[in-house]
Amino acid sequence: MLWTMRRPWLKSLGRVGPNMFGPERRETMLASMKRQNRFARRIGLPLLTISVNLLLASMLLTTSYLAILRVYESGYLQPPEIQSR
Repeated sequence: MLWTMRRPWLKSLGRVGPNMFGPERRETMLASMKRQNRFARRIGLPLLTISVNLLLASMLLTTSYLAILRVYESGYLQPPEIQSR
């Protein structure tokens, strides 16, 4: 998503967008776009970073759990037998 936002064709669409409206709405649209961009930079990137980190942590925990479960079921984690004298 962030990679797409940096592409030149998408930037040119952002510059052409205000020209689609009449001159009376152009200033309000530019102000709205600037406000949205500020919000996205302030909130969006940290939120995206947290989301991806949570996804990776969840995948790591699930993989670890399944690996330990497989080792346990295969018999490698059995306690040693107590030898009677």
